[in-house]
This record gives sequence, structure tokens and C-alpha cells, in this order.
Amino acid sequence: MISTKELRFGNKIRTRQGKVITVQQILSNTVVYDSKIELNREPVAAGGHNNNSYFTQLNEVVQEVDCNDVDPILLSEDILRICGFRNYIREQWILRIGNSNFDWEFVNGQLRLRNPAPCLTGIQCLHQLQNFLYAIANYELEFPGMSSIIL
Repeated sequence: MISTKELRFGNKIRTRQGKVITVQQILSNTVVYDSKIELNREPVAAGGHNNNSYFTQLNEVVQEVDCNDVDPILLSEDILRICGFRNYIREQWILRIGNSNFDWEFVNGQLRLRNPAPCLTGIQCLHQLQNFLYAIANYELEFPGMSSIIL
């Protein structure tokens, strides 16, 4: 379970069924991860005339999940590679943001920033990494094909 206070829009999390979802809205006790508009058109009889009139209705279809039914995505080497990290030397991982390279150390399931300033706490979950990078660099982490992965 993840507290909604830890989440922000765009975070990737996992449902208890293993589906990776993207947070679109955070409500009091649910997370909205998909919404779409459905268009319904029905012909309307206009007093016996051969008039082609239609009644149009727009409905928003929302998919949401209870906050108790979502879990964080724990970091792994595979997740780091999907996110664009490169591994050169054992536990050392590098992420390029703009013209800067950020050196990280990934040991025992925890990611720690090494350069330009060492990080005291380890990042264990994907949404924590997303929030950290957005806070320090205004950077949104890319996830090509992440939604199709079952963890």
C-alpha cells in the first residue's frame, strides 16, 4: 500500500493484479488511472417529419483503483535500464539529464545519488525516484513500454 501523500500525477505504480498504471488523479481513497469520453448518439423522432435529428450524450468513463490495492514498483536493474540508466561499473549507474550526468549507486535494492552530492537516504521505489528527479531537476522520467510490463 502507498500513501496518497507520496504520489503525484504521472507516477507509475502497480495494482495487486500486477498491472502497471499511471496516476492521473488522486482522490480521497482512490487513484484514477484511465479516463475516456464516450459519445452516444441516438436518433430522435421529430413529430413524424423525416428530419435526421440526434440526441447526443457525452459520458466520461473512469477507471480507478482503491489506494489499499496499489503497491510501489521496487527498483531493480531492469527497471533502471527501462528508465534510461546506464551501468558501467558494478553498482555504478549513470543517468543523463540534459547536458549533465548523474552518478548513482544501486546496492541492496537502494539507489543513492553519488555525484554531484551524495544522497543520505536510499530510493527503493520507482515513484520515489520519479518524485526525486522532478523535485531536483524538474525532470520527468521516461518509460517506453512500461505499461505493458507485468511485474
